[in-house]
Amino acid sequence: MRIGFIGAGKVGCTLGKYLKIHGKDVTGYYNRSAEAGREAAGFTDTLYYDNVNDLIRESDAIILTVSDNAIPQVFNSLDKGLLRGKIIAHTSGAMSSSVFSGSKNYGFFSYSIHPIYAVSDKLKSYENFQNAFITIEGDAEKLEELKELFTGLGNSVSCISSDSKVRYHSAAVFASNLVCGLYETASNILISCGFTEEDAHKALKGLFLDNAQSVAANGPVNALTGPIERNDTETVRKHITVLSEKEAELYRAASEAVLGIAVKKHPERDYTEMSEILKGEGFDRSVC
Repeated sequence: MRIGFIGAGKVGCTLGKYLKIHGKDVTGYYNRSAEAGREAAGFTDTLYYDNVNDLIRESDAIILTVSDNAIPQVFNSLDKGLLRGKIIAHTSGAMSSSVFSGSKNYGFFSYSIHPIYAVSDKLKSYENFQNAFITIEGDAEKLEELKELFTGLGNSVSCISSDSKVRYHSAAVFASNLVCGLYETASNILISCGFTEEDAHKALKGLFLDNAQSVAANGPVNALTGPIERNDTETVRKHITVLSEKEAELYRAASEAVLGIAVKKHPERDYTEMSEILKGEGFDRSVC
């Protein structure tokens, strides 16, 4: 399968480099910015195409690695006649393959290929891309071929329905982007206690990394520690008291999820009072 990319950003460079170094036939790149496109082609030892039609002609699969908002616009600009018999895909987590309309009329095959992976560095993220879990959605005809492309490289792959795409993507956001928000909140609380930003990061780093490794290795139930797991209602009550209204709201929402894990870990414990505190029932911040 000869694979071409439209889009030369972080995902395009990472996926192209990963496929190339593992012996796959990457034809090259087309990009609105010729300079970025040439850089991506040089990085992956492939070709840059000044004309997108030439890239399509020389590829069996075209992958759009552009922003979600740009996917419909880029697709609508393509000559659909050149796509006959070919695969066209995008790498959006929340968008399904249905954005590629007209597949039956023009005879191409539509897919979304999304890696559950934080592509944070344009030039380095490919190095650990074998850890990416790949989710594929789209037409049945080429689904197994695309699945085998990645399983052959050692990636885990799952195929899902188009109806599940948005909900599926929200799960990835919970495990990555929202964690950044929680970490930033913790850091800001330490700074409000007199820590410098640097010391706040140092203080949280070991806790965060060890806990993340424990969750990944053992699952959230076995990894769970802390006042909710211990059913320490007094400490949780004190936490809510000293937090700002916005911080307390976030604390409660996250803690209700944690409480569900605690109940699984200790079904013999009565967490009724803890649940009431987190829901704000009978809780008056002013008297604490």
